[in-house]
Amino acid sequence: MKLDNHLDPDDWNKLADYLAEFTAEEIRELSRSLKSNVWRPVPEDLKRSFFEQSLPLDESNLDTITSEYRSSIRPYRNGNTHSRFFGWVQGTGTVPALMADIAISAMNSNCGSRDHGAIYIERLVVDWCKQIFGFPKSAAGLLTSGTSASTHLALQVAIFKKLGLDQKKKGFFGVGKPLRCYTSREGHSSIIKAIQTSGIGSDNLIVIETDENNQILTAELETQIKKDLQLGYVPFMVIATAGTVNTGAFDDFNMIRELCDKYDCWMHIDGAFGAWLKIADDPYKKLTTGLGQADSIAFDFHKLMYVQYECGSLICRDGAFQQQVFSIRPNYLAPHGLALAGGDPWFCDFGLELSRSFRALKVWFTFKTYGLKKLGFAVSENCRLAALLAELIDQSDHFELMNKPVSTIVTFKLKNELNRDRNNKICEQIVTQLQLSGEAVFSLTLQQDYRVIRAAVINHRTREEDIKYVVDRLNQLAIEHLNT
Repeated sequence: MKLDNHLDPDDWNKLADYLAEFTAEEIRELSRSLKSNVWRPVPEDLKRSFFEQSLPLDESNLDTITSEYRSSIRPYRNGNTHSRFFGWVQGTGTVPALMADIAISAMNSNCGSRDHGAIYIERLVVDWCKQIFGFPKSAAGLLTSGTSASTHLALQVAIFKKLGLDQKKKGFFGVGKPLRCYTSREGHSSIIKAIQTSGIGSDNLIVIETDENNQILTAELETQIKKDLQLGYVPFMVIATAGTVNTGAFDDFNMIRELCDKYDCWMHIDGAFGAWLKIADDPYKKLTTGLGQADSIAFDFHKLMYVQYECGSLICRDGAFQQQVFSIRPNYLAPHGLALAGGDPWFCDFGLELSRSFRALKVWFTFKTYGLKKLGFAVSENCRLAALLAELIDQSDHFELMNKPVSTIVTFKLKNELNRDRNNKICEQIVTQLQLSGEAVFSLTLQQDYRVIRAAVINHRTREEDIKYVVDRLNQLAIEHLNT
């Protein structure tokens, strides 16, 4: 099929049939891939060929482009859609959100501003999340590309809350001693990036140690804040974590709220995936106690809500102040009347982007299709499967748990292996071998100076048989490597 000189088809009905078959084949391939290798490496010659392609100047037939995509791109998936993908915290995608993605592309809405249907759906999704996480009606929020972007936005709001909105014009030069932000040793790397690119500097991100449960030590946090105040620094923000990437741990939000109130600090929660335990069964739901007391919370829908990438969110308790931080309206963006240029407030006034996609439709489709109860069951099931994985590892003759899992993250190393170098080498070999064979994907992390195997169980397709299969293979590979 070729498109005309105006970039559209001559026959829209013909295109509709063409796209229907294209979509159907993509779904058939997704189904086939779930029974195939979890991951396969891109061949070196194919990698080279990508960069040998010349800039396309002349048109091509869509059939040719589709064929090239299906032969050289599609077979080399990331792997996160597969039931035995446990590496990193990556979501799987849902059928309703897949449908939404098609609709999003067809509508091609700009959700930065103006008065149209997509804006109201995003407001609705934000309101739903405010209800779920216990934020007041006066809170505000928006959808983002993910928690990394949300954390950066929250940091900006916290800075101006501490220094005043005048600094939007004056900048941070001459404000005196540096601002200080605090998070635990288990805090995500996106926090460092946000601190660095906001001009605060990572030297002013104070990392607090954790206890035996991998929670931030609140006594040490208070001691550090007092020390910084005595030295003339300006403590302004504490970033707590709901579900750390290394261990799945949850900080004590009630204690952190007390300290933030005492020392006039903004309380932010990185809830990238762990915030969604709020809709799980007990005991997992109890981990989120105090979540709604935060000044802001960042979380993803593309992790434990399983929707397609990219889809995250930020909610701020003081919605009016968030709007003051980001709102700027040149003449060409001035709202007026009941026409398309109306519809205040605009989402561009709550974040950095004026051009924004209709991400909320993926959430709307998913929530409306499954309902919160079924989604909560899926989250609980992931936690239960992580507990099963931990139980089987604990029974193994070859591996030992690094920590008893509290949510969806399980870490383990070779049993009683005191030689760190040997443990590190064999763990890496096992993970690499499983990935290259396409049997399963685990990742590696560092705990107690050991290189350990890490499993993130956040996949709605994972079943007990997947867990039992991978544990059997882990034990088999451990025997092979320990005997060489």
